[in-house]
Amino acid sequence: MPVKKAGKVLLHHVPLKFVRDRVAGGGRRGVDAPIALVPFIDFLITLVVFLLSMFNASGELLAQVPSITMPEAENTVPLEIAPIIQIDARLVMLDGGKVADVDALRQDTETVVIEKLLQGLEKVRRDWGMLHPAESFPGTVIMQVDQAVDFDIIKRVMASAAAAGYANVSFAVNNAGDSI
Repeated sequence: MPVKKAGKVLLHHVPLKFVRDRVAGGGRRGVDAPIALVPFIDFLITLVVFLLSMFNASGELLAQVPSITMPEAENTVPLEIAPIIQIDARLVMLDGGKVADVDALRQDTETVVIEKLLQGLEKVRRDWGMLHPAESFPGTVIMQVDQAVDFDIIKRVMASAAAAGYANVSFAVNNAGDSI
């Protein structure tokens, strides 16, 4: 078999005129459009600069629950990454998931530790240990508490955190002055 000149050969041997016109392009623009590389690179650079400018590495609470009015403080330190316990007038939540009802906690005065919160914090601690096997557990938890919540509820949440091994409790507040 002789060597032939390279070129478009797909469906060119079909004797029907409309097939040949379709395969040859029929005088129309090609289906393949080249991508303009320079505008594409400009777009990607703009996207990267935008994402870097929007990145926040200070550990601030980005999603403050609207039902929680936090107190203000003048002397603050930046928050670390830690589990967040949110307490408002109705619910106690761990990282956004409901763990207890405040009304039920007010009625049940005998139990000190909130069992579901304790289990959730222990699970977070086990997961942290799997992800950081060579490091010691910092035991830090952040509490985002509404100003109107009774101290008895806060005390029970802190007792549950201590029972789960979280000895360092930080309270999230609104910054009213300069940070340390």
